[in-house]
Amino acid sequence: MGSQFEHLKLPRIISIELPRRSTGGFGGTKRTNVSEHGKLLLDQISTLIEPVKQKTSPFRLDPKLIFKIKVAEKHSFSDDLVTQIGLNVLAREPSKAIVVFSSDNELTEFKKRLESYSQIKDGPKYEYLGAIDELVPLEPQDRIGRLLQLKPVQPDELAALDLELWHTGYPKEMRKYLDGFAKDIEGLSSDTAPMRMTDSYVGEYLCIARIKVTQEVLELLLELPIVKEIDRPPQPAFETTADYNLPISAFPEVVSPPEDNCGILVIDSGVQRGHPLIAPALGEAEVFPDAKRQFIKGGPDDVHGHGTSVAGIAIYGNVDNCIQQRSFDPTAWLFSARVTDENNKYDEDLLIETQLHEAIRAFVEQYPNCKVINISLGNDEQIYRDGMKQFRLAAKIDEIAYQYQNKNIVFVVSAGNTEPPHKEAKSDEQLQTDYPNYLLNEDARIIDPATSAIALTVGSVSFGRGSITEPSDVRRQAIANLPGYPSPFTRTGFGVDGMIKPDVVDFGGDVVLDLKYREGLDLPKAKLRLPDTVAGVSVVTLSKDFNSSLFHICSGTSFAAPRVANLAAQLFTKYPEASSNLIRALIVNSAVIPKEIPPEFQCHSHQSQSQKTKQIENQLAIYGYGQSDLERAMYSAENYVVLSEDNILIPVGKFHIYEIPQLPPEFFEVKGTRILSITLAFDPPTRPTRGDSYLGVTMEFNLFKGLDHTSIVNAYVDARKTNEPDKFTEISLDILKKNHGSGISVDLSPGSNLRKKGTVQRGQVKIFPQSTKYEQGNMTLVVSCNRKWANPDEIEMQRYALVASISHSDTQVNLYNRMRLQINQRSEREQERQRARV
Repeated sequence: MGSQFEHLKLPRIISIELPRRSTGGFGGTKRTNVSEHGKLLLDQISTLIEPVKQKTSPFRLDPKLIFKIKVAEKHSFSDDLVTQIGLNVLAREPSKAIVVFSSDNELTEFKKRLESYSQIKDGPKYEYLGAIDELVPLEPQDRIGRLLQLKPVQPDELAALDLELWHTGYPKEMRKYLDGFAKDIEGLSSDTAPMRMTDSYVGEYLCIARIKVTQEVLELLLELPIVKEIDRPPQPAFETTADYNLPISAFPEVVSPPEDNCGILVIDSGVQRGHPLIAPALGEAEVFPDAKRQFIKGGPDDVHGHGTSVAGIAIYGNVDNCIQQRSFDPTAWLFSARVTDENNKYDEDLLIETQLHEAIRAFVEQYPNCKVINISLGNDEQIYRDGMKQFRLAAKIDEIAYQYQNKNIVFVVSAGNTEPPHKEAKSDEQLQTDYPNYLLNEDARIIDPATSAIALTVGSVSFGRGSITEPSDVRRQAIANLPGYPSPFTRTGFGVDGMIKPDVVDFGGDVVLDLKYREGLDLPKAKLRLPDTVAGVSVVTLSKDFNSSLFHICSGTSFAAPRVANLAAQLFTKYPEASSNLIRALIVNSAVIPKEIPPEFQCHSHQSQSQKTKQIENQLAIYGYGQSDLERAMYSAENYVVLSEDNILIPVGKFHIYEIPQLPPEFFEVKGTRILSITLAFDPPTRPTRGDSYLGVTMEFNLFKGLDHTSIVNAYVDARKTNEPDKFTEISLDILKKNHGSGISVDLSPGSNLRKKGTVQRGQVKIFPQSTKYEQGNMTLVVSCNRKWANPDEIEMQRYALVASISHSDTQVNLYNRMRLQINQRSEREQERQRARV
């Protein structure tokens, strides 16, 4: 963004009471055109077979018949069925297509069964073949990797590329292919284009080579069926690692942050108080609750190193950037509560809930500016499963957040690190082949306390950088590889009662596989992952051993969370009177799903609505609402307007109506991407013993366009008269759509039924020029509050914060001044009406 403007106020219109809610293998249908369908598939087989017979190539790669089986919607086709028709599964795609190969280039068994299925010859019916929609070849463009798409090989370039072959399951066969390929490519080499294979690796699941080829040879390779993908290798982040050992004399003196700046309490393994980059920003460090130092030795200082690494990111945000700029300016005060021993373990005689509560009470009550609490600790044995009740530590965090509402504390919790590829995997090499699908496995779900409902749970994404130390080694592979791809260790959602978790993601690093010593060894369970010290792919932060090195590199969601904590602290410094709900809402509203996400989680136009819905759910489980942006959270701009309301009290059982000013004509006329977002945050009472609803109060919102306020109020009043109070909102929407058409409702994504399960909710819509009714006056936002189990005597009102944003990708579209003018005019008219009443 260019200019930085203050956010605008979201106009509220009316409050109306709501009725109280009452308590209380082969699949699919058979085809009718069997004969016609079978003959079509036989024709497609003939088309697949012919090119293999005719094709000649300068490479000695066996021209195996590799193609895709596209499975019909609402059908399935198991691996066993693939084997029965004489094929082998190579891969299953998100679209349900199955990539298969056959050593029989005539597809004899497959044709035999299709002839029987299509009634050309007598025999079994083989009805399961009806699940196949079509058989299609793999095209050259299917084999181009994402980095190569972004930066194609130029005509005069000798490009270093990573070549991956489809692995047939026989390592010796794959090694033979690569040995022959190395000779073939050298045979094509010349003095002006010295092409060669510089490195290779064959494992149980991977067959990859680093090659240097021209554009002409690349085009030949892309025609080969055995080629799975060709891509550019990831680029290293820096040229050297020298920066990590810079002396403190290389930096100007570190100045303490202003006294009023927000503070972050890091509950962890302590902090190294003498570190020259920590000491100027350190408010206080203590041990909890081991006052006699019987369990935790060394006092508040960090013996393990984890807490210092987390703290460095918490106070500086991007340590790497500080190094590059040769300037360290802490943006937040640091408070440290050490709760673990030198082995990063809790005292078995103490409840962690007690430690947590005492630490928070001590710091929050003594230091009014201590408003952000970072917890990068988790129990990886307590993995959340659907239907489970809340974990104890997570429940304690929610209880403290509710108890200390007047202190406006924002908890930030790491999602936890999974240890793929779990029990069923044969080696860590399978990480590369199973990534990223295993992130949606049950074993990769978030852990305690990441399931906290009121905390911001943070997952991790990759920088998209390669190893600094050996950037040209094909056998030293970063798994995620692309910026914004989920880190291979990040844990995923959803949370309790289906809440969207994680809430957001941030950079936490990658995993690098060292395959150098794997090949040729009988090590089926070899641990190939390098330690978290791979420069380039890892997070740079502060080292506890500052006398030998100021900096340290590491990877994990533990180091993604403090980046968000730092962002929250900067927002509190900017808006010291803000509630914790507003800070959470601003952070989530600013979040964006990375531009590059794995194909497995992308939505495509050819997908059915149910498939798109599932993909959106997968994206939410991995990324939450996306990666937050400080500038978007803190400021509006000409083409990006944020409207907000804070510390609003709504009676439980009522709803509030807000008005979003009419969008100006140029918003629709100027080409670009137009996005409208609504984010709601509230902090209700919680109870882990309640299996029916962890939240005692729930809230939700709906957005309307081209509709007057009276019609909305009448629909909600009519819905009160029904006998289904649990479906009150749905009934209201049905009434409005029946009376005014479906176009009056703005279909925000994710839908209300999913987003309303959490305490911070965002709905978003992309607006197109042809979208109807947006230009017909103001939009109306309805926020409702509903009682679950919370006792009316205990809670009559629920506080919340609301953020709406409208953005246009073209910076020339002046949204801000147009909308500010409308809001000011409306405020003046309201003041005139009030004076007239007097």
